Amino acid sequence: MVEERLVSREIHLRQRPFGIPTEHNFQLVKINIPDLKVGEFLVRNLWMSVDPYMRGRMREIRSYISPFEIGKPLEGGCIGQIIKSNNDQFKVGDYVLGNLGWREYWLSDSTESDVTKIDSNMAPLQWYLGILGLTGLTAYVGLLKIAQLVDNSNSTVFVSAAAGAVGSMACQIAKIKGCRVIGSAGSHEKVKWLLDQVGIDHAFNYKEVGENNLSAELGKSCPDGIDIYFDNVGGKHLEGAIDNMKTFGRIVLCGMISQYNLTSTPIGPSNIFIAVPNRLKLQGFIVRDHYDMLNEFYAEIYKWISERKIKWRETVFEGIENAPKAFLSLFKGENIGKMLVKVGL
Repeated sequence: MVEERLVSREIHLRQRPFGIPTEHNFQLVKINIPDLKVGEFLVRNLWMSVDPYMRGRMREIRSYISPFEIGKPLEGGCIGQIIKSNNDQFKVGDYVLGNLGWREYWLSDSTESDVTKIDSNMAPLQWYLGILGLTGLTAYVGLLKIAQLVDNSNSTVFVSAAAGAVGSMACQIAKIKGCRVIGSAGSHEKVKWLLDQVGIDHAFNYKEVGENNLSAELGKSCPDGIDIYFDNVGGKHLEGAIDNMKTFGRIVLCGMISQYNLTSTPIGPSNIFIAVPNRLKLQGFIVRDHYDMLNEFYAEIYKWISERKIKWRETVFEGIENAPKAFLSLFKGENIGKMLVKVGL
């Protein structure tokens, strides 16, 4: 009896977005999975990460990472389980983490090295895409390496997009390190979660405040100034933070989600000249440049989790067909915590 060939559904980039992406920019495609060759293995994806940086890869521009190709599957972090294998190093039943793409099944090649086995007994599988993954490491590196945050410094830390995946982790790491933490978010529900569950010192709804009043709001929230600004938004948030930074303040440029869908050249902060007399440090970073900090990060994060010092939240869409909706929802600010797609059971 001939074994029925597996069919995988994938999300391809149909066309590059101009401005805010729509579902028309994506296409659901079915492909047949070929027979495995020597050294190959087949992964059934279970969880898929959806992240703001993916918007940049939809542009055909030079960057730190290559753009998505038209007519090809989008790529992103995934957790999956091996269901077939012709590779002695990867057994059927193993759980793996890798850049496996927006698809139900992923077929390795015989030279595949960008896949890591994970222990399903250590934590919920999806945590390896968030709190135990690049999300957590990004917050950790941004604060401890880029901003040079030290324990018990009593620093004032402002985090934008504070109820997002990276932002909420940055808030909690700063609190653990003894800081006063202020966060901005886009809804009353998010503000309430930040105050009641995450436990930061002050939070405000930037939509209610208005972008032209962010500087004044930060002046009230941080009357003595800001030591560290963890920037996930850019635009008026960055401008308002610059107005309120202490001398020798540090600005961590992690993301600029307010700028990703602009159709014209963004205008830089009008007050950037303040950085000179106030001796401010503004530094961007890419987390993959700092994988040397992984062991240090794991030691700390597992300890904090065991001590119940970390609150983690996820927004989950189900089914690969809903991955575009999850992505669009991210840019509408509809998520709290990590945005995920549950691809399989």
